[in-house]
Order: sequence, then structure tokens, then C-alpha cells
Amino acid sequence: MALAKHMDYHLHTAVTVDGNMSELEACERAMALGIQEIAFTNHVMLNQSDYLIAPDAFIRHWENIQACQARYPNIRIRLGIEMDYYPGREGEIRKKIQFYEGLINRSFDLVLGSIHDIHGGFFSNKAVAVGFFEMRDLVTTYREYYQLAACAAQSKLFDIMAHPDLIKKYTYLLTSPVPWESYADQIEAYIKELISNGVGIEINTKGLKLPVQETYPSDQFLERYLARAKELGNDPIITVGSDAHKAQDVGYGISGVIQTLQKYQVSMLTSFSHREKSAFPI
Repeated sequence: MALAKHMDYHLHTAVTVDGNMSELEACERAMALGIQEIAFTNHVMLNQSDYLIAPDAFIRHWENIQACQARYPNIRIRLGIEMDYYPGREGEIRKKIQFYEGLINRSFDLVLGSIHDIHGGFFSNKAVAVGFFEMRDLVTTYREYYQLAACAAQSKLFDIMAHPDLIKKYTYLLTSPVPWESYADQIEAYIKELISNGVGIEINTKGLKLPVQETYPSDQFLERYLARAKELGNDPIITVGSDAHKAQDVGYGISGVIQTLQKYQVSMLTSFSHREKSAFPI
């Protein structure tokens, strides 16, 4: 039986404050693990100055990726970006994506959409999240998150929505679980917008390292997404990523995700090049 093919489509390097690896270190780790395709997807958050890539750093980032492509021809290395969504700022987001593309005279291979911020509250940052969740009703907050996520999918700014249920990040640490039934209708609306607008989802393994102890999204979310795609006659659009910020985390948990997808009879992930989709057999 042939070994499953693996991708890691969510990697962060030291061009923003959170990254702790170089492009070369990431590629060396991917090569050691036998990963066939990777994507670098550094943050751009318009509300967080520490998460904006400086122009010179972005140019060096692309130069480093090109050097890696030449050094590791057996790995397909993609240039991506993880761009945060803010309602009402779609034009600004689009211009920022185009700005970075203009610096290197080349389009991104893919753009991940993210939501780390609800109404100015940086809920994914632990220092901020303590006060954020203390001041808010959890059910209302979850519903607001998925409303924003549906708007992000509807904007068509993004190819993939990263960690699609990130709002649960601090479950069991700062918050109690929120019953699925209390926001299931918002999940369904979100999934509908994803599928109708041709936007995919990422299965992100980083939650497996946290108290929540599950991928983003949960298996329940994934089941609903796959079922809805089938009902509508659409092929699922899925990438897999470790959300690694250091080299030892590249590829973390991805073998398990591939096995889960195969159990759901998913045989293809989605690869991106210059924002065009193609099948990635697993």
C-alpha cells in the first residue's frame, strides 16, 4: 500500500514577531519528514503592528523561498499569506494583498483568511483574551465569530479560511465549552457561504497541543462541511496545516489528519499555485 502524501500549508517564519524559524529550517524539517508540499503563510493583521510584514522583510522572505525552491526541488514550496478579516475594510485588505504582490511582481499562491479579532478584541492573544472573555457572554461571542467568518467567506478575498473555529482556542483554559447547539445555525450559515463562494477550509493541527485537544475545525464541524458539500454537489476544498512557528512543529499531527480524512472517504486535498486550485491526492 502506497504511503499517503502529506502537505503542510500553514508555516510562520521570523518576518513577524511570532515566528521562530527560517525558511531554510522549515524546508529542512519538511524534507526530513517526507512532506511533498508546503506553504509559507505569515501574518498580516491590520490592527496589530507587530503582525505586519515590513516591505524589506517580505522581499527577503521571497528571496529565501526562491533559494529553498532551488535547493529542494522535490518539495513544492508555495508563497502564501495569512490575512486577517475585518468587516467593512474589504477594500483595504485587498489593497494590502496587492501591495505585497507588487513588491515582488508576483501573485501569492494562496491567501488564508483568519479572524483573530472581534470588534477590536484580540481574542487569540492570551494576555488580551483573559479580559476579553470575562467581559462577554460566551454564546453571543461564538455567534459573532461565526457571523464574521461567514462575511469573510462571502468577501471572496480568501482562498482558504484558516483554523475555522479558532474562537474555541482557550476552551478549558480561560473558558468553559460552549454547546454546539447554541451556535449550530451560525455554523451552517458559515459553511453555506464557504461552499457557495468557493472558499475552502484548513484543518489546522495546533489545537491538539492546547487544552481544547482537537483540531481546528472539530470533527463535528468537518462532518457538517463534508455533508453539506456533498448535498450541494461540490467537491470539498481542504488544506492541512500545522501552524508551525518553529521548525520542530512543522508537520505536527498531519498524519493523523490524513487518516481521519481517509476515514471520511476524502481522497483529495487542494493545492494552490498563483491562486489556482488543483487536486492533491492523499
